[in-house]
Amino acid sequence: MFTFTPKRLVKHWPATIKVSLDGGKVEEIEISLDLNLLPVDDYMTELSKGDHQLFDAILAGFDGIAGSDKQPLADTPDNRAALYQHAPFTDALLHAYRAANSGEAARKNS
Repeated sequence: MFTFTPKRLVKHWPATIKVSLDGGKVEEIEISLDLNLLPVDDYMTELSKGDHQLFDAILAGFDGIAGSDKQPLADTPDNRAALYQHAPFTDALLHAYRAANSGEAARKNS
């Protein structure tokens, strides 16, 4: 039986950052995200406030991202702001959110 919960947190959801390389090659880097799955109305409200507001509403945490010093990147407001300016990260975030919300990855990997 399906148990309805209006808001959910999924932890360690897999996401893939795709980084362009020379010669038309792409490197795929696996990270994990903690995601707040919002009701549609809440999602649309956050979206109407701007991308950064939406990203903050759906992103509860991340793992697998290093800074230029090769150390794990801390989840701070400044680091989030920098990540939100990096299209490969925001693409990965939104794709992971849609997959988690729809159960896409669960069907694909089972």
